[in-house]
Amino acid sequence: MHLIFIEGIPGSGKSTLAEKICAAAARVGYDAKWYLEESKNHPVHPATWRILKSQPSFAEECLRSWSNFVEQYQKRNILHILEGSAFQSTVRFMMEHKQAGIEDYYRRFEDIIRPLSPRMVYLRPRDAAQYAAYVSRFRGAAWTAKVGEYLERTHYSVSRGLSGAHGMHQFWAEYTALCDDLIAKTSMPAKTIKVVPDEWDRHLTEAINFLGLREAN
Repeated sequence: MHLIFIEGIPGSGKSTLAEKICAAAARVGYDAKWYLEESKNHPVHPATWRILKSQPSFAEECLRSWSNFVEQYQKRNILHILEGSAFQSTVRFMMEHKQAGIEDYYRRFEDIIRPLSPRMVYLRPRDAAQYAAYVSRFRGAAWTAKVGEYLERTHYSVSRGLSGAHGMHQFWAEYTALCDDLIAKTSMPAKTIKVVPDEWDRHLTEAINFLGLREAN
């Protein structure tokens, strides 16, 4: 195992879980590195890549970058933990811009990364729209307004008539449905963890057990 993906909607705990998984991996002997979704030094798609997201060539650029990543790290004993890098920073942008071929993109993506023996942890709220509303309350009005205004301008939201806070919550519900479909068809080992606020220790325990990172007694 050279690559772990952590996926889920905003506020589901991706970053916190990725950091803790990285620490757990280090404790059992891995040379582990983790990256935030929008890290400037992200090894596959740095923050500057956001300018490419609306371009028709976006998916192909992503696949080329993944190919370079695999070539660079296939023979190096490093465990990369990437949050939001399989879905959030790629599939979501394709959804926002109503770009065709998401399933084909994901199939090709999996073929490319297979040499790294990847695994995925998917943080899945029981009700994505309700959970998105909870995150909005927790993160506050400024965050909700910023994200809501961004999302309602996307091609996807315009075509679906999604606007305001309700539209933002519905967007995340529909994005979650897309992720559910990709998870159901994925060829890499994947663990879906039901996200419940204040059960973060359970989330971590389930992830550690799935990834085989528990320390020996």
